[in-house]
Amino acid sequence: MTKIFKQLARHWAACLAVAALLIVQAYCDLSLPDYTSKIVDVGIQQGNAAYTVQMGVAMIVMALVSLCFGVGASYCASLTGMGFGANIRAAQYGHIQDFAFSNIERFSTASLITRLTSDVNQLQLTLMMGMRLLVRAPVMLISALILSVLISLQLSRVFLVAIPLLVVLVAILLMRVGPMFRSLQEKTDRLNLVVQENLTAIRVVKSFVRERHEKDKFAARNDDLRSASEKAFGTVVVNMPMMMLIIYGTIIAILWFGGHMVSAGTLQVGLLTTFFTYVVQISISLMMVSMIFMMMSRSVACAKRVTEVLDEQPDIADDHCDSTLRVKNGDIRFDHVYFKYDPKSPEWNLTAITLDIRSGQTVGIIGGTGSAKSTLVQLIPRLYDATEGSVEIFGHPVASYPRDALRGRVAMVMQKAQLFGGTIRSNLLWGNKDATDA
Repeated sequence: MTKIFKQLARHWAACLAVAALLIVQAYCDLSLPDYTSKIVDVGIQQGNAAYTVQMGVAMIVMALVSLCFGVGASYCASLTGMGFGANIRAAQYGHIQDFAFSNIERFSTASLITRLTSDVNQLQLTLMMGMRLLVRAPVMLISALILSVLISLQLSRVFLVAIPLLVVLVAILLMRVGPMFRSLQEKTDRLNLVVQENLTAIRVVKSFVRERHEKDKFAARNDDLRSASEKAFGTVVVNMPMMMLIIYGTIIAILWFGGHMVSAGTLQVGLLTTFFTYVVQISISLMMVSMIFMMMSRSVACAKRVTEVLDEQPDIADDHCDSTLRVKNGDIRFDHVYFKYDPKSPEWNLTAITLDIRSGQTVGIIGGTGSAKSTLVQLIPRLYDATEGSVEIFGHPVASYPRDALRGRVAMVMQKAQLFGGTIRSNLLWGNKDATDA
């Protein structure tokens, strides 16, 4: 997870700005109930219209100040969230470029796309909302609790029952929904895989008239995703009615006990109004905290998936190469080469391949479909590493060359033509950006 936070650390100034702006906004919001109390206890009870107007204007000014700081905090949080998301996507994409084919096969292309898009979107959404809620909500909660205790210690004892109940409720829900969100993202991968395969192989699907089969396969994966979503979010939505039940129970208890205290003359009406306002602020803060924890439970699942990509070590790297070594001619030697894609497989794709190809020779490799002709060729630019034996170019093992230097000297025409988005010209220049028009 340190790699995730490393990307966030690049925006530390904006994070501090959000925290500072939200603290000022919270102070402004917490001061409003005090003005209400003064209007009720002084302005209205004493019939002082001028004082009531004065306090009312002060409330409007404070509300406008709160609005300005809130807008500023939202703006900074949005900038931070979008920048953080862009950094995470760039870090993943850059790391994926170093993956060997075997690394990509372990994740699947569809899963990598989901981790670059859906998972990152969830992380940046949680960050944007969480920065505001995790600063504002605790400040409001703690401050409102302290102010409530200062108004009436006896009435504040209601919170001794309500708050522990809310904490237990949120903790139980978090324990349940965490694994559900992990499963949800995995089923999203499975659905994306079907879509990717179908669109990539659309000519094959239509040639074999397998549209109905593909529709049924998509429907099955789609239903799995829907069921997982209903289960996860169905559990999350229980949070709100349960919280509202506890909060409304708290409000009723405060109205009951506070009303008796007003009747007994131990509490002023204005102070009860202020206390009630603080109760509402405490309730809203608790709901905000629970909501962000629900979002974080899903984001933790997404963050783990992103971290898996960032932590993946490329199977083919330049760890033991000679950075100065360059390909001087095209002499190629296979020395007792064995290869299999899966180390656990009992069967070999290539067995005891030994051959010498001199620079300038033209060699044809002939064999049936699936006889590993392409596999043999792909060992030369080190798209795969030989499992046993060695492949050499100009008398040096291919692992001794830097990958860029090696692959830059090996021209390959793949079996399947691939066009990238853009123009025909941009595709022609893709292999050599400095090529002339001729």
